[in-house]
Parts: sequence; structure tokens; C-alpha cells
Amino acid sequence: MNLRDLRIYGLAICALAAATPAIAHPVPFSYLDVQLQPSAVEVSLVAHIFDLAHDLTISPVEQLLDPTLVEQRQKAMQLMLAPRLELAVDGRVLTPEWGATEILRDRQSLRFHLRYGVASTPGTIAVTTVMFPYDPMHQTFVNLYEGETLTSQMILDGTHPHLDYFAGTRQGVFAVIRKFIPAGTQHILIGPDHLLF
Repeated sequence: MNLRDLRIYGLAICALAAATPAIAHPVPFSYLDVQLQPSAVEVSLVAHIFDLAHDLTISPVEQLLDPTLVEQRQKAMQLMLAPRLELAVDGRVLTPEWGATEILRDRQSLRFHLRYGVASTPGTIAVTTVMFPYDPMHQTFVNLYEGETLTSQMILDGTHPHLDYFAGTRQGVFAVIRKFIPAGTQHILIGPDHLLF
């Protein structure tokens, strides 16, 4: 490497060091905990303030760590997020009761508490979400619990926005039978690969 090349590299390094950092999306993730209980499905949604501020046009984003502003904008956030999260229990779409919003300063996030009332322990849960459609890289990490036991983990995004979960209860076993036995029978009886042989 000659002296001219060293100068060029040195200037490039100085230019990069002096450049103002661009505002970048810190974490393109949301976290959804879904907990099956005998009389309810309890849901916890953690969303980063960057995503919430983007969609609510709040600047600077750190305002969403202020309890007064969060309280003022709580209804707006619920109205924005509600259509982006659909939860169905045993084939029936449910409407949640929203609890208080919790500020998670260390994670620069807000936690929303939702409760879906059910008559009995669910057999199947279907979750559909594209939490922040403006960001094609955004993913929602889903943890499913039966009681206190973590039983399944999945990732939902714009290309895979839906999941079906069959509980380990008697209702869940019957739901599996109702869904897969007819499909398997149909495949065996009319599937072209079976007819050829």
C-alpha cells in the first residue's frame, strides 16, 4: 500500500468517524406471551417505543417513556394495535379487555396487558398478527403457555402472520382429530399418488 492509498483510507475513516449517526430501528421485534388459563387467555404484548412512535407520529420517540404521555395516548395505541392482533379460541374470534400499559425503560418498550374471557380451557388457539406493517423486517416472537408451562415458541412476520396451536387438553386432542382425520382420509382416498398405485 502506497502513501496515496493510506491518505485515502485515512480520509475515509475520518469521514466515517465524523458522520452523524443515522436514526436506525434499534430492534425490529415485538414479544407476545399467550397464556391459556381455565377461564381466560392472558396476553402480554411488548412493543418497542420506536415502532409505536413511528405509527403514532410521536417525536422524539423517548416521549413514550413518560407516564403522562403514555396515559394520554393509551387509547390511541389500543385502537392502533387491536386490528393488528387477532386471537381466536376454538374457531371464535375474541375481543380483549385491555389492562394498564406498563413502561419498560430498560428495554425502551411498552407492555400491554390483554385478557380474553373464555368459558372453559381452550382446545385451539389461532393467533394472527402483523404488528408493525411499515417495517417488512419486523417479527413478533410468540411464547405459548398452558398455565405456567411454556409449551411452544414461534415467530410471526409479514410472510408468516398466522399460527394454530392445539392445547394438550382433551379439547385440544379432539380438535386435532376433527381437523386432521378428515384431511388424512380425503388424501388417502382421492390423492393422485395413491390412485396411481
